[in-house]
Amino acid sequence: MCSFKAMHKILVAFSLFAALSSGVFGDCTWPNGTDTTFHWWQDASSVFTTYSVYTTDTSGNPEYPIHLSLPLIAVLNATVTGSTISQIREDIALAEWDATNCKWNTLPTFGLLNNLDGCTNGLACPIPTGNQIIKMTVDFSKFQAIINLLKNDAPYQLQFTLTNKQTGDKIVLTSQARAEIK
Repeated sequence: MCSFKAMHKILVAFSLFAALSSGVFGDCTWPNGTDTTFHWWQDASSVFTTYSVYTTDTSGNPEYPIHLSLPLIAVLNATVTGSTISQIREDIALAEWDATNCKWNTLPTFGLLNNLDGCTNGLACPIPTGNQIIKMTVDFSKFQAIINLLKNDAPYQLQFTLTNKQTGDKIVLTSQARAEIK
């Protein structure tokens, strides 16, 4: 039979394990508050600075969660400090949240979202030097083969790499959002 001291040690050890494991193995269903908020960032760039990003539907109404089966507008307040951008290569990486392992897993898109012409795929070109509001249409409806594989009402990460074809300068914007498919 266990003594009181031994039972106390076991209870303290169990309590400590439970407290530590809740931080390590805790609920990570919605990363970065994406259950209620759009989350984004830009990689460092010497030619482009983004100050804010928000999403709307095609009528200009705020949209969150985002709907990946319908066209979506990402509105950026940004400054182009490099030269005017008139030709853009767009590459999009898509990742889904693994709530079991608390990490993003890149989804294979088999090249469908790579080497796109950014000027015909949602951006109005040319993009002049200076501070401005840039509206970027994100329309995955033409990639239904990818959309059909996604889970409804789940967190997704979209990383847009925009390359100025004339200079090679890259702009990398990453967003994380709760997304609906249906």
